[in-house]
Order: sequence, then C-alpha cells, then structure tokens
Amino acid sequence: MAFSKLVGATPSRRTTSLEFKPGTCDQDDSNRTWVYVGPAANAIAAAATCTVTGAFVVNNTAGNYTADTAFATGEYGWVRKTTSPL
Repeated sequence: MAFSKLVGATPSRRTTSLEFKPGTCDQDDSNRTWVYVGPAANAIAAAATCTVTGAFVVNNTAGNYTADTAFATGEYGWVRKTTSPL
C-alpha cells in the first residue's frame, strides 16, 4: 500500500519522534484516509479501533480510527479512518 502524496510516509512505521505534523492526512492507493497521530497515550494493539483527540493524541478507547499496526505508549504513527475518506 502506498500513500498518494507524502514522500516517506509508511502506514506501519512507528517512532518516538515526530516525522510529520500531527493531524497530517493522506489517502492510500485504496482511497482510505490515514491520519498521523501521537504521541500515543497508552499501548494500542494492532487492528484495534482507537480514538484520536482534537490535539491528535491517540488512545486505546474504541473509536472511529483503526491502528493497523500496534502502538507503544509515546509513539507517533498513522491510523486509518474507519469510515473513509474524510
């Protein structure tokens, strides 16, 4: 899967430092919307639904986003909008 606009963006990549501005959005080649979030308030399991706050902090409360790859507390990364596109 590839993003349409952002060079270097990888949906499965997790880091402890910023790579993009939280709230940055892009669509993949399947027309799904992804949002860059973090830092994670707590650990999130892979394939779990999650909530994204207005400040783009992600947490493991069931919500409108899916973390396709697990997050450790404090990590930044991409989550997929469950109902896409935005």
